[in-house]
Amino acid sequence: MTTGNKRVGTSGGAQVLPEEMMTEVFLRLPIKSILQCRAVCRSWADVLSSEEFCRLHMARAEAASATPKLFFTSPTSGFDATAVYLGSSSGPDDGLLFTLNNVRGDFMDMTSSPCHGLTLLYDAVAPAYYVFNAATRTVTRLPPCQDSAHATAGLTFDARTKEYKVVRLFNGKYLEKQHIKCEIYTLGGKQGDCWRPAVGGVPFRFCLAADVAISHATFDKLQPVFADGFLNWLIHPDFLVIRPRAAILSFSITDESFRWVHSPPFVVSGVHLVELTGHLCMVRDLRNVSPDCSMLEIWKLNDYSTGGWSLKHRIDLLQHAARDLTDPQIIRVIGSVNAYGSTKKVVIATSKRKVIAYDPVLGTLETILAIRETYSSYQTEQSALRLSLFKESLVPVHQTNEEMALSTPLAEATREILLRLPGDYTVQAKLVCKQWLRLIENESFMHYYYSHNNMDRRPKIMLVGKGTGGSGFSFAPLNELKQHIPNHDTWLDMKVVCSKPCHGMNLISTEMKDYLYNPCTGYRFVYLSRGQFTHMPCNNPGYGYMPQDHAFAVGNKNVGLGFNLLMQEHVIVRFSYQRKDFKTRQYLLTCTVITCGIGCTQSHFYPPLPVNDMPPTYIKGLLYWMSEPRLGQTYERAIVSFDIAANSFGVISCPSCIATWNNRCSSLAFVVELEGSLCAVLANPVAEELDIWKLENGEWSIAYKVNLKGWSGYSLRANVVMPLAVDPKDGRILLNTGKKLGIYDPRRHSIESLYDLDEMLHVRSAEKSSRFGVCEGFDVNKCKHSVKKSCTWKPPVRQLKIFNGSSPALSWKISASSSGAQPLEETNQYTRIMPLVPILYEESLASYPRVRKARCLER
Repeated sequence: MTTGNKRVGTSGGAQVLPEEMMTEVFLRLPIKSILQCRAVCRSWADVLSSEEFCRLHMARAEAASATPKLFFTSPTSGFDATAVYLGSSSGPDDGLLFTLNNVRGDFMDMTSSPCHGLTLLYDAVAPAYYVFNAATRTVTRLPPCQDSAHATAGLTFDARTKEYKVVRLFNGKYLEKQHIKCEIYTLGGKQGDCWRPAVGGVPFRFCLAADVAISHATFDKLQPVFADGFLNWLIHPDFLVIRPRAAILSFSITDESFRWVHSPPFVVSGVHLVELTGHLCMVRDLRNVSPDCSMLEIWKLNDYSTGGWSLKHRIDLLQHAARDLTDPQIIRVIGSVNAYGSTKKVVIATSKRKVIAYDPVLGTLETILAIRETYSSYQTEQSALRLSLFKESLVPVHQTNEEMALSTPLAEATREILLRLPGDYTVQAKLVCKQWLRLIENESFMHYYYSHNNMDRRPKIMLVGKGTGGSGFSFAPLNELKQHIPNHDTWLDMKVVCSKPCHGMNLISTEMKDYLYNPCTGYRFVYLSRGQFTHMPCNNPGYGYMPQDHAFAVGNKNVGLGFNLLMQEHVIVRFSYQRKDFKTRQYLLTCTVITCGIGCTQSHFYPPLPVNDMPPTYIKGLLYWMSEPRLGQTYERAIVSFDIAANSFGVISCPSCIATWNNRCSSLAFVVELEGSLCAVLANPVAEELDIWKLENGEWSIAYKVNLKGWSGYSLRANVVMPLAVDPKDGRILLNTGKKLGIYDPRRHSIESLYDLDEMLHVRSAEKSSRFGVCEGFDVNKCKHSVKKSCTWKPPVRQLKIFNGSSPALSWKISASSSGAQPLEETNQYTRIMPLVPILYEESLASYPRVRKARCLER
């Protein structure tokens, strides 16, 4: 940086301050103001972005800081992003710094002490690495690295080249000759925007130690520590049997070589590493040695070559009156901060989400931060701490080549165009060029596409038919059938039950298979069911008016589609009755949980109550079923819940009018999701009414009363009527019987028909055979209100495109005249099978790759 009393004049003769004085002024500004000043002019931007100014500003901020500052991460309410909060002892409130929109789920970890202000974060769900500066709130996602389920990485600084590097140690493929590998990524480096292998790799004599260090870091949440130009991994104590006193595996950032570090004069069990005042230290929790001891020892490494250690601090945890340091299962020293003069306080974090500062001069302990409860209710004491020291730093975070390419004006314009295309066309656009392929497969774009096209939350409906060649299923938007009648080639030849959309996917179930589908793109994956009943006596007391083979049950199973918010995976929960005897009230119910992304199947779950054959509903990480009061020991109805992330069942009480049941009861009860809330529905066939109760803040209240008396095809004596959705614009309720779709107006107590299967297939009388079941002038996908109760059918004018499998361009053959459809009664195979089934869907690009990236989701 230029020095001297040089002054700069302007064209108008005005004088400006000397550069050294301007620098002193800038050094006193907070980072937010400095970032704004960079936009004033090029000269200011050059000065404020220089390495020297960044170094001076960070040194001044550290010297002036007397109050420890920390930040921590927490998932948002829906686990669809990760928020970064600033916490300090200056006030009780924690302020939001920024949000990492692409870090979803609840399996992430980060370094507890920044490297010159930069923090490395690992998202195990994606999986992906991020580097961010919490002070400037800038983030970059590192390019993809080699696939490995078990890996550990640390952020370092090369003092020789002035570069920041991420060093990753991981297990390669099992059959590879070099099983343990090391790769390096340089932020903004000249070597290119990619990971490269370390010079010399991992020598054979270090491979076993590296393997043990990787496992220790992965399962015990012990990240490597950077100090004195070395990245250090703690080796598990079991390795001492092979090589005594080899406690630490160190990697030199300068020459990219490995070495051993000897242990202090004790067994390195229950210890962790930390950097204090530029030196590598080992922390020993003596609570692990003896239950009567409550001391914490901090040993400093004096020399890497000789491995000499010296005891630096000995902290009595019982001095803390609030017992914040004796009760937690895990205690970690995460760094040090300035106190006064050259003295630094030691910062200690606990698994109880509290941070304590230790003053070595006074020998006192003080709680400086207690993190409030967050949405991460699944956290355990073994989980990563997820907090770090906050450092005022202007060190830049370099964008990757892909991030720069996706931020160009051309890429922004392309993104806006693709957002407005249907899902199948967007998928086909991947073939245009590599740039479009990267854009469409970008996680941010896929999530933005979903939110952009479903922001109105209005119901979108398709009809499900048989796929071309008898493979899978085909889909057509309901409003496309105004001018088309499908022939028998597209009629379903088996009973099908469809779920409501769940994070862009639907589950389509038959008696023997379950299909995970994205109706917009045609993506599908097939899961086989276990089979048919082992024993089911033919007796069915109660539910006298309930159809025995209604549209929402298939076979001996009850299947629900949910979403694991922590893992960001779809989950299929399948109940199967092996025995169901209503006379003796005996039953045998099995439960299978299938995680779709990884294909994991678990079968050791036991529902607390039997469930009826109505489909479950999914809400915010939980699936709900209505119990079956005709089976088991209890004669009352209740709601069975399943927490997908915790793999645990629960029971929720119903409203008293629904819970009450006896053998003479003719009312059917089931659960649905309406407006994002759990609702219990009581169908009274005598009064022809649906009573819909909503659960809010733990209390049940009546939300809707649907009067179906006098509406043909909606009688509760002959049909099961399912409320599917509530239009957020006018509050009308979408009703489904399987054969009919209609919108019920609670104010007028009227139903406007959207779809009538009987009319469409000419099952009704000749007088009605010329009418078509989809209302003219009603765009069901946009829920317009120009609905007519009857309309005239028009002959088709074009083919209707439909999707099957992974192909987005299969067609549904359409009959050119009304003679293509036969009465349903005349075709025995369709007597109990609906040829077409309506399905609610969401605009989405969701899919699962054929080969998933290896992940290790450990808590």
